[in-house]
Amino acid sequence: MSKTLISINGLEYSAPENINFSLKIKKFSMNKSDSILIHGESGAGKSTFLNLLSGTLNPKIGNINILGTDITKISSSQKDIMRGDHFGIVFQTFNLLPYLSVKNNILLGAAYSRKKELKSDKEEVKVLMDKLALNYDELIDRKAYELSIGQQQRVAVARALIGKPEIILADEPTSALDSNNQKEFINLLFKSLDDNEQGLIMVSHDHKISNNFKIVKNINEICEINND
Repeated sequence: MSKTLISINGLEYSAPENINFSLKIKKFSMNKSDSILIHGESGAGKSTFLNLLSGTLNPKIGNINILGTDITKISSSQKDIMRGDHFGIVFQTFNLLPYLSVKNNILLGAAYSRKKELKSDKEEVKVLMDKLALNYDELIDRKAYELSIGQQQRVAVARALIGKPEIILADEPTSALDSNNQKEFINLLFKSLDDNEQGLIMVSHDHKISNNFKIVKNINEICEINND
């Protein structure tokens, strides 16, 4: 039986900065080795959904269970530890530190987690870079600002995967790529995930990248959105 990584029940969220926006989720779950693509138009609530999963937003009511812990009932500092230990996040804008080397940008993904830090070393950095088609000898000491956009993107993925977190969240990671580079990126991402059987949730406005994913849903199939 597959291990449940995420389980949501009866969740309601209202945006404090926008009283007209609300989101409801009756039920959602993700198991180990699941790959889920959630697509929808910009502004449809996809990023809000990811932020609820990672504990950076708090619902009004409902439960969000991450690896058996209801994160709606723990403190902010405990959420930070949970996020650091068990999540890898790929941001749309990559969020690399431009004057740090590739190696140090990747290892930042484990810097705030004792659990990840114990698993992370030079060899894991090399393995991830090889899987993501990043030339280790050529790029390991290069500064992030010296990389191409495609290389920066793959370094951001390596940073998310370092330490083998159980849950990977990716927010529009292919939005700046043309169709050929999108396909290459998705293939490299899945190649990097296969060994660890991590769970992946990617949100995108583009459902054309759906072929690799086990589960494909429109955001409206998961969330009831009110944005009047």
